[in-house]
Amino acid sequence: MHEKSVAVDDILSSRLLIIAPHMDDEVLGCGGTMLLHRSKEQVHCLYVTAGERSPSPLLPWQGRANQDLPQLREQEAYNALAHIGIPKDNATFMRFADGRLTNQKTQLAQQLQREIERIDPAIICVPFHYDLHTDHIAVHRAVRKLQRTGAVTAPVLEYFIYFRWPLIRERDIRRRVPQNRLLQIDTAPVAAAKGAAIACYQSQTQILYPWQEAPVLTQANIRQRLADPEYLLLSDPDRPLGADLSGSAMWLRIAHLAQTYGKRPKDQLLALCKQFARPTTIQQ
Repeated sequence: MHEKSVAVDDILSSRLLIIAPHMDDEVLGCGGTMLLHRSKEQVHCLYVTAGERSPSPLLPWQGRANQDLPQLREQEAYNALAHIGIPKDNATFMRFADGRLTNQKTQLAQQLQREIERIDPAIICVPFHYDLHTDHIAVHRAVRKLQRTGAVTAPVLEYFIYFRWPLIRERDIRRRVPQNRLLQIDTAPVAAAKGAAIACYQSQTQILYPWQEAPVLTQANIRQRLADPEYLLLSDPDRPLGADLSGSAMWLRIAHLAQTYGKRPKDQLLALCKQFARPTTIQQ
């Protein structure tokens, strides 16, 4: 068995590695946990992608993001960690192509193994195994593979980014996981500080381009994250993916696929409809 017992006190006092597919995932999923950690020098963040596709236009003729977006997002990550009190040297950027991790499984696993061995964490945090983003799933499965082969022996905890699932009755996937392995961290005392750290990601919280109708992270979304505790699921790589989720396995698969791969096409269609619905000005 790979599963090990972990207590909240362990998380807040041990050498902690947070693996973030994109810059801002670490603060959204574990910002309060980092702020509550008793030794910020023992907290490390590993950013997997360069983040060059967020924000990006829905329609190709609308324009494009600034080519300096990866550098901007890295600086935002440094700013957020500095606000929390984590040393700059504790941030590592792997710079894989954003949105392409499923095509680089071998390289991803190899580089993750090297970084984990270098940092030597007591606890590792990764995205939830059924998160609604292909990069998040790829990161989780790469770490899971390292667990199963014995390359990673530290306990692995799963944090939640896309926990709102409109296609399930509860609309919150955290209610479908085993509650006896779900750790809850009360982050209310540091909610304001977490909000300030999220605000460091101006590329995600503000409108930067004329083609944007809303920021990537809306204020309503941020308020919800600050109001909730942070939940961490103790990962068990010996159990099949999906075995831990209650309810209809078939419907969960359908809901997951629809929400993971269907959101952007749906948003593109809506953007296209809006563009053609706008009245045109006829010059005389």
